Amino acid sequence: MANIALSCSTSCIPAYNRAEALDAIARAGFAFVDAYSFETESRLHPDVVFADQVVEDLTKYGLALSGLNVSDISIGCNLTGIKMEIEYAESLGIHSVNVKGGQRTDRALNALINSLRILTEFAKAHGIAVNVRNYHGNRVETLDDLQTIFDQVDHPSLGLALDVGQLHTSKIDPVEAIDRFFEKIRVVYIRDQVGARVVPFGKGEIDTVRVLTRLMEKGYKGPIVADPDVRHKDVEDHIAEAHTFLQGILSASS
Repeated sequence: MANIALSCSTSCIPAYNRAEALDAIARAGFAFVDAYSFETESRLHPDVVFADQVVEDLTKYGLALSGLNVSDISIGCNLTGIKMEIEYAESLGIHSVNVKGGQRTDRALNALINSLRILTEFAKAHGIAVNVRNYHGNRVETLDDLQTIFDQVDHPSLGLALDVGQLHTSKIDPVEAIDRFFEKIRVVYIRDQVGARVVPFGKGEIDTVRVLTRLMEKGYKGPIVADPDVRHKDVEDHIAEAHTFLQGILSASS
């Protein structure tokens, strides 16, 4: 498991504030946390909390930040705001941000491509990579969508945040995605599901062992982010179980 950052997404506990989320993730055994600039109560955004306070909080709970999901790129979105989030990521000491696209329309695709061309060049100057994240029903959902993006935005700062659960919802084999886009993958989000319904690891249809084994075979060294998103009273138990489950697979594959 050398060089692999096993992380947990704060999206699985969206109602937890920053201290509660960091505490729960640390107690589950994770050394890394993946955060959002929006939606969650623990969101990290320059309008909400100073970067030095975030660093202090992470140190308190013995965690490091593995990545930051920033505002979606949609028609008419505020690129100045996303640039501010990129600068914030630099202040937090991380090296990449993840973005999603907008609706599945040609106009939204053009907006995404043009925005990524601007943002990747801006991010490069700050030592930050921009990873486009696949999402069911989103402008970037299929493997062909990804191919279009990488063909149209040929920039070294553009990478892929591979979301295994979203691929499963879209009925796409994640191993095919790994084989096709491995050189672009900078972070992997993983959960288990039955259809589109999220279930605890090992209880669903996603072959997590197959997915992680293929990544290890190909020499993947980036973060693996547990994204269990099982929102009920036992959520903290599920986070701890996710850590044990994924750590076991990664240890056996190393």
